[in-house]
Amino acid sequence: MRLHRTSVPALRAASLAIALLAAGTAFAQRPPPTGVSEETVVTGKILEVNQDTKSIIVQGPRGNVYEIAGGEEVKNFGQVHKGDILYIRHGQALVASLEPVASKDTAIAEQVERTARAPEGGKPGIMREVTTTVVADITKVDAAKRNITFRGPRETLRTVHVEDPAIDVSKIKQGDKAKIVYKEVVAIGVRAPAKTPSAAAN
Repeated sequence: MRLHRTSVPALRAASLAIALLAAGTAFAQRPPPTGVSEETVVTGKILEVNQDTKSIIVQGPRGNVYEIAGGEEVKNFGQVHKGDILYIRHGQALVASLEPVASKDTAIAEQVERTARAPEGGKPGIMREVTTTVVADITKVDAAKRNITFRGPRETLRTVHVEDPAIDVSKIKQGDKAKIVYKEVVAIGVRAPAKTPSAAAN
């Protein structure tokens, strides 16, 4: 068995999500502030808990075992127990607004973050909502699925979903430049394992 070591400050929710999703592992104690039509949920089982170092050993769905050190930033760590489930919920990127702009407009990428923590006394968890504004080139429009693919300022391709029926996707064409505002939610945390029928009866 190979043990991977990962140090994860609690405020870096996005980095943690990427690391654990790659491992196969992950919370939300309250619903996301934006609607999520499709989301990715990945979980891992906590095998060991070290209260002194605030670290845990987690086994992901692929069997990989990871040691994750949370550090002093992690709140409610005393509520984490062996057998608990560490999980990530990563919501689909949803478009809040979309409008064509002049082809001469400069490409931009700006982000605003909002973070919420689990209440005191419960299992630890953190939720991170990121609102991104980009001016980018549209490379693909899937009107049936209401998905827009664009090439951002860093030359990376990204697909986002237009859920709001008030946004007329038919006005956006491949090759257009558009200003797009979209939101994503990543929630990370710990929950108790589900009770088996026999355990519930007892």
